Amino acid sequence: MKFFLFSLSTILLSLILVPSSDGAAAFASSPSSSTTPPAATSAQETQRRRVSLVTGASGYVGREIVHTILSNDDDDINDDVICLVRSSEVEDETSYWSSVLNTKGPSKRSTVRVMPYDMLDGGESLNNALCTAYKKHSQDDDEDSDDTIDYCVYHLACIFGPTQNHIQTAHDAITGVTSTVQTISKYNRCKLILTSSMAAVRGTGQTPSNGKYYTHRDWNTMSKLEDDSWGSSYQWSKTESERVTMQLAKELNVPMVSLNPSFVFGPSTFCPSSSASSSSKSYSLTLVGQWIRGESPVQSRLCIDVRDVAKAHVYMGKQPLSSSVWNEQERFILSTEARISSTDIAKELQKVAASSGGKVIDPNAIYADTDFKGGAIPIGEKEVDCADRLRQYFGGLVCRSVEETFKDMGRFLLIEME
Repeated sequence: MKFFLFSLSTILLSLILVPSSDGAAAFASSPSSSTTPPAATSAQETQRRRVSLVTGASGYVGREIVHTILSNDDDDINDDVICLVRSSEVEDETSYWSSVLNTKGPSKRSTVRVMPYDMLDGGESLNNALCTAYKKHSQDDDEDSDDTIDYCVYHLACIFGPTQNHIQTAHDAITGVTSTVQTISKYNRCKLILTSSMAAVRGTGQTPSNGKYYTHRDWNTMSKLEDDSWGSSYQWSKTESERVTMQLAKELNVPMVSLNPSFVFGPSTFCPSSSASSSSKSYSLTLVGQWIRGESPVQSRLCIDVRDVAKAHVYMGKQPLSSSVWNEQERFILSTEARISSTDIAKELQKVAASSGGKVIDPNAIYADTDFKGGAIPIGEKEVDCADRLRQYFGGLVCRSVEETFKDMGRFLLIEME
């Protein structure tokens, strides 16, 4: 593939459909024809391509990651994104991303393809997606080398929340990550970012190994599969999934990094012109929706903003294979370092409700759960140690305050309710 640099005065970005023979839908933002032929570039000006495959791309975090990838400001990198979603979601997600590209128009040549995905098909759908990505670039001009293309799988696909059989759901998660690593191992130069969880760092009430606060070296040693607790089963599955992924990736020489976010909150990025649904099916959005409607008390949670989670994923995905983080299987906690009280969160949501004059939500209906004082570490005290590593490894990333996260999330939900 040979790329050229165009003068801004000679190009317009337009949306073009890309034919697909695999049952998937694809589209691209591409330069339209120009009467002024572009000048050839030197080898030093050759633009790199970044190929990102996102499992669970229709979800709360997955969709935010794709938005973040498409908004990248790297002048020398163009992005190809493959969104992997349930087969029943392909049509809606195609419509959604078509609207995004048509409305916003990325500043560079970017492509988005939506393909069906099933994490329990033994890796078949992921293999189809990877085969599509590699085949596309292998057919490009011989002057491009593998060194100008980065491949990264962001594995987010996971069920969070109560299910009819949460023990089977937990086992399914492990089956899914196993086939994911095995499939990626068949391809050269493909990195894996596993979206794990703070649940894999500590179990409910577990004391930090250093006696003070949790670090990336802590592992959940308490959670078990329990018939009467979907939460414990979920925590067990995240812990075992991460362990299995690390072990298998090491055996099969798959470069990987684990990211362990705490409870994810924040507004969902959404394209208003799309007929597809927003990410309101998210457990986080559903939960906070219940809080602001007064259906359940506001709770104190160790948390991180979804926008910061996405930013961290994409920044790590940009790191070259030569970076030590891949071979050393680095593990990073993504979180603010302390909880704030449920009362303070409730106050932020009450302010948002009051800003609308109480026409949509009654501020007085929002109330806090004041009984919970924290787990092994009291509310307000440092619970995790991660800020320095986030700044060091993620380009100076500083997490948004909890207050800002809930203020923006409340505004987002208020708009959805109007």
